[in-house]
Amino acid sequence: MASGEVPTRVRLLEAAVAVMAESGWAAVTSRAVAERAQANNALVHYYFGSVDALRRAAVMHGIERELEGPVNAILQAPDVLDGVDQAVAVLTAGGGPGQRVMAEALVAGLRDGELREQSAVQLRMFRDLLAARLAADRDAGRLRPDADPAGLAVVIAALLDGLLLHALMDPATDTAAAAASITALLRAAAPEQTPDAPPGGPAERPPADEGDDDDAAR
Repeated sequence: MASGEVPTRVRLLEAAVAVMAESGWAAVTSRAVAERAQANNALVHYYFGSVDALRRAAVMHGIERELEGPVNAILQAPDVLDGVDQAVAVLTAGGGPGQRVMAEALVAGLRDGELREQSAVQLRMFRDLLAARLAADRDAGRLRPDADPAGLAVVIAALLDGLLLHALMDPATDTAAAAASITALLRAAAPEQTPDAPPGGPAERPPADEGDDDDAAR
């Protein structure tokens, strides 16, 4: 393979992602993918063994590529809730092929047990990492103290999937506002501000008017 040339297996995966994004799960055939990748049809079976295996591999390839930016935004942000807001913006922008492949994976996983298990492994890994970040932010005072990190990790993962589907169905959906409304509820309350005392300490009350000496004599 010449320097800089994309490996054949990767070209086949990229072609399968493109075909699936355009025409759906069933449209991914060895012939369609080989034509898109400008490769020999026999190479599909050489690298993947079957069309179903190619479809699963294409889904995982597309998901990993699509989620790399949003996942890094969440796990590496100084404030994990800011990272969630940023991840939603990245994940739901543009309606690219990776997003449509993720939607195809949700449906195909209902029928394909092997794909469902592969997806579940990735999902559990993400939720575990997210729960650890949420726990760290809770301990640092950035997350409300009664938050359950493991439970919130499930909710946030579902939020990402749900907003993606809404954005695909209705591109006018304001996903950023929706995410911000949820993360605002999870933030730790700001400490109450007490009014500053005047310089020199508390003000002294003026002495009562006791009248002058003449009044006292009368």
